[in-house]
Amino acid sequence: MNDFAAVGDFDDMTDGRNPLFLFSTMKKITAILLALAAFVGVSVHAQKFTGLALTPPMGWNSWNKFAGNINEQLIRETADAMATNGMRDAGYIYVVVDDCWEAMNRDKQGNIVADPKKFPGGMKALGDYLHAKGFKFGIHNCAGTKTCAGFPGGRGHEFQDALTYASWGVDFLKYDWCEHGTANSEETYKTMRDGLATAGRPIVFSLCEWGDTKPWLWAKDIGHLWRTTGDIYNCFDCIFDHGSWKDFGVLQILDKQDGLREYAGPGHWNDPDMLEVGNGMLVNEERAHFSMWCILAAPLIAGNDMKTMSAETREILTNPEAIAVDQDKLGVQGFKYSAKDGVETWFKPLTDGDWAMCVLNRNKEAKKISFDWKNKNVTDSFAKRDANFSTTTYSLRDLWAKKEIGTTKETLAAEIPGHDAVMLRLKNSSATSASAETRPIIRIKAGFTEPFTDADGNVWQADHGFADGDTISRDENLPVANTKNPALYRSERYGMTAFSLPLTNGKYTVKLHFAETFEEMNAPGLRVFSFNVQGHEFKDFDVFAKSGGLQHAYIESVNVDIPGGKLDITFTANIENPEINGIEIIPAP
Repeated sequence: MNDFAAVGDFDDMTDGRNPLFLFSTMKKITAILLALAAFVGVSVHAQKFTGLALTPPMGWNSWNKFAGNINEQLIRETADAMATNGMRDAGYIYVVVDDCWEAMNRDKQGNIVADPKKFPGGMKALGDYLHAKGFKFGIHNCAGTKTCAGFPGGRGHEFQDALTYASWGVDFLKYDWCEHGTANSEETYKTMRDGLATAGRPIVFSLCEWGDTKPWLWAKDIGHLWRTTGDIYNCFDCIFDHGSWKDFGVLQILDKQDGLREYAGPGHWNDPDMLEVGNGMLVNEERAHFSMWCILAAPLIAGNDMKTMSAETREILTNPEAIAVDQDKLGVQGFKYSAKDGVETWFKPLTDGDWAMCVLNRNKEAKKISFDWKNKNVTDSFAKRDANFSTTTYSLRDLWAKKEIGTTKETLAAEIPGHDAVMLRLKNSSATSASAETRPIIRIKAGFTEPFTDADGNVWQADHGFADGDTISRDENLPVANTKNPALYRSERYGMTAFSLPLTNGKYTVKLHFAETFEEMNAPGLRVFSFNVQGHEFKDFDVFAKSGGLQHAYIESVNVDIPGGKLDITFTANIENPEINGIEIIPAP
């Protein structure tokens, strides 16, 4: 579909195997009829898409650095840079085009359209480019009649715009709150939520309402994240007063998060606004900024220039151990334990009995700290967790120095520079890895909707754990060579971008099962993709070439260590979609 055409003009977009294929013609027609029903007042039951943003979303947004100075080339070059500088592989997968991408007027059919000078290829083509690079496509608009920069807003066009965004392959919608008049925020955002649900494409819905009407009280069933404050400003401790509105520094934003942690969790996050790391603060201030956002379980949306960022900025943004605190599957926002003389101590409960600790120095001058663990009572009644320092010993790892610094048997002593932070992971030494004998073997048959028993009597779980993509099953008599379990390879998932599964800490052998069963992929080089299994990279993987031909099974095995409570696999398309038939996870001694 050309995004300069009417929403109702349906062109074939794919052969059906591509994950960007949104819905068949009949489903499109149904969606439009539902949208029309909504416009004339017919009640349509809808809800937000579940299963999205189970950890705080990570990505990049154009606004903080470039504001309205954006175009198609900038977005593509940003994605290119993120694909090679470690950002994408660190988890920053949403590339969000903020305000000023639109033409000044809608087309004759009322469709929202891109500025043809800024985005000559159109937004559908841009989304395709981002998806091919392994990213998700994000876009901005507004719940009012106009955006904050004066472009067409979504008011009165919610269902129509949702269909347009779905047709472009949008994965993330940031929805602002300018020019809203006397509209009720909850009902206004609910209307857009219903539009997205009707359009049928799973889209993360980000409410940028600035916290004016306390969205944490009402937005859990509407959006996946909501802004808790006005805009962030590129300074550590300041307020920039525009007269009728204000921008806030890092510390001011942080202070406004008090009392909000109970409203956050998997699929519904407090959003203290995008990151200013790399936009001009001192390195120590940026490190403290990033540390606190991780402790808050905040969305990590970078806002700097990806093409020119310094090594220091990249080191902060891609620190895997700090990111692991933010992305912890427990999904609990951290809390302030103490504050004295401008020094704050924060804790965040993590999976497997671990804790994250951050000591923030708000002062301009350095401060010495001393923390005697045995005399501290760190209890989180909300998460129902007690650190029990008097009876439990934790090992201490400095996440910025990237080294072990002792245990909780000794008093923690440190000097923290001004406007800086120390960030630690407290590893529960008593929560040791379970033995291989006590950990179950997990087998998952991709593309299958029910458990499956193979020729050896092993039970495979139905397809789960994957992000994105689609599934397909082949003829039940399809021959598959190199295996005594051909039925395993007669279903597949394709177009996925990731796989994640909670696991008990320990060593495992992961076996990935592949077979090229699509008859058009009948030669080497027609399907090539890359994947990463817990840090083990497999580049330019060609199923046909590896297996020896069409309908030939192949198993790729890799030994991994799981220290953080989950297995992560990412997939990146090079030529055509990635595909997989099964995953085995076998505990190792």
